[in-house]
Amino acid sequence: MANAGRWTAGLAVLALAAGGCALGTGDDRRRAEELAAKQFPGQLTVVTARNLFPESSGSEVVFALTGDPDTVVRLRVDAEAGTCERQPCERKLAEAVDKGKSLGTAWRHLATAFQRCGHPIIAANWPLNEVWIEAAPTNANVKALLADVGECVQEWAKVREGRGGLSVNLVEPAVAGKRPRGEPGQPTLLRMTESKLLAALSEKSRFIAGYAVPEDPSEPPEATARIFRPFAERQAFDKKVQDAVAGWLRANRPGASVGRVVGVWRLEPGTVDRQSGHVLFCEGQPKGEVCHGDQVVAVTVDPQGNPVGRLQVIEDVRDEKGTLRLPDDADGGQGTG
Repeated sequence: MANAGRWTAGLAVLALAAGGCALGTGDDRRRAEELAAKQFPGQLTVVTARNLFPESSGSEVVFALTGDPDTVVRLRVDAEAGTCERQPCERKLAEAVDKGKSLGTAWRHLATAFQRCGHPIIAANWPLNEVWIEAAPTNANVKALLADVGECVQEWAKVREGRGGLSVNLVEPAVAGKRPRGEPGQPTLLRMTESKLLAALSEKSRFIAGYAVPEDPSEPPEATARIFRPFAERQAFDKKVQDAVAGWLRANRPGASVGRVVGVWRLEPGTVDRQSGHVLFCEGQPKGEVCHGDQVVAVTVDPQGNPVGRLQVIEDVRDEKGTLRLPDDADGGQGTG
């Protein structure tokens, strides 16, 4: 068995050696640097380059913009094919620079708004529709905290371009304090969107506030709150809720079978420990099928998944096409994050 393991490892090394050119970024990086020197002399400096997994060729090359400590420019280069995203590289680089500058300006508007209102951003996603800040919501402070962060969002909405809402992740100080900080000297937007940083901030459950921004930026944005759980933790939580509802159904709807949990991550207004949603169920046990259910049990649970308060059956929750229609339009997902 040990010999087989060494044989397999040896084959892997040979394969890497044989395919070394495909796995490297050197040619793509050089091609990107040549393009930058020709089209934008003295303006672009390569910061990083990485392979485009699972693609077998090409790299993403990231540039810093001279005189701009925030902005990054991303270009997908395939030197072997002589293209960038299967198009002429000169055109794609020009587009990437324009996009990078635009996103850099958007970042400054967003970061400045949150900095001024006392909640500096510690991470963001690349589209800049989701940010992370350090905060510790409790039942005692959550209403005021959401309103306070809402002022940051409102300030940002006055100067941004385009429309759409913003998701704000509230990260406990103990988690935020251990986050990776990125390489010194890298552009701010690259450090704030780095995958290792986002992964570290997503290892634990977290509170997320979603802000729907009105067309009139003078009006305060409407906030909804939810809990995000990592996959394994969410599976265990859903199982706890399902088991509790199954027990309740045995006493109240004998013969019924439990389906999936739908949207039990939405927080009751003014709380951080009361989540409401629904659990689908079927009358009887479907033969060889998962219970999709046209009825639900409405539940409110604590952070461990234990029901608090009265459970309620809601019938006929699917329309004539079989689409699930719940009273509050729960979709069963966990949203962004």
